[in-house]
Amino acid sequence: MKTINTTSIAIILLSVLSVSLTSCNQATPDKVVQRTWLNTNNVTARYSPKFFGELRALKAKGNIIVFKENEAIKGTAVEYVNQMVIDPLNESINKVEGLPEKEDTKELIAASLDVFNYGKEIFENEYLDIATMIDEGQPEKAIDAAIEKLFVTHDENMQVRLLYLDELAISYAEKHNIPIQKVNNQPR
Repeated sequence: MKTINTTSIAIILLSVLSVSLTSCNQATPDKVVQRTWLNTNNVTARYSPKFFGELRALKAKGNIIVFKENEAIKGTAVEYVNQMVIDPLNESINKVEGLPEKEDTKELIAASLDVFNYGKEIFENEYLDIATMIDEGQPEKAIDAAIEKLFVTHDENMQVRLLYLDELAISYAEKHNIPIQKVNNQPR
């Protein structure tokens, strides 16, 4: 009888553990909003001419810090953009891609990935090009012109993507009674 009870207890414990682990991995509506909408701050917080002003100031003072093998070291503008902009963005993209698509999340996930991937394209191209210019010590006027061109080229498209995502995310949050505070989530 003791063997049966011990086996029964073990089965019950494994079942409880299995249920709790799978329920922790469920994409709750709150988690969907966080990953698809709130995490776009990885784009909006850095998609700004101010980012380059800060990066240039760090470079001028020799204060660009990056991490290699868990150690903080002085780095380049290119390394900084990769670690502080592109890597977190890739993590956010992976989290959104990991969300299960349901009827009411499909469009929201697609819009979120559109914002993230558009930002990634900009960061991996123009941002790295400008960071290279900063590292090479190119003239301020050339760097300013590249920054201006970047935002003239991409602002309208970024704005359209962000507004569409806002519309979908707010609607989804309201549908699922998720309290939200509407703020200006637009770049600059």
